[in-house]
Amino acid sequence: MDDSIIARPHNTGLAKVAVQFTADDEKELGMNPVIASLSFGASRNFQLQHRFQKSIPKQSIALNDASLLVMQGETQHFWKHQIPKQKNKGPRINLTFRQIIY
Repeated sequence: MDDSIIARPHNTGLAKVAVQFTADDEKELGMNPVIASLSFGASRNFQLQHRFQKSIPKQSIALNDASLLVMQGETQHFWKHQIPKQKNKGPRINLTFRQIIY
């Protein structure tokens, strides 16, 4: 078992930046992974969408400076997440923490 950190810097221009809907459901993350996401800098919207029941409205969470978002349990089984396209509001870095299981 190893701990993993991914650092994602985002530019400061006016380009629209986005992360498409995804789920952290890779085999090496285990059955019910804990994913922690620490954001610094400009705020971004984080959205969750139910994977199977499209009638459930998307959930939106503001990732403000120094915010910590933790996804755990069966979140990755039933929900996808994204950062939708939006004007870049300034510099931002996101640190994502995961545990890799061999």
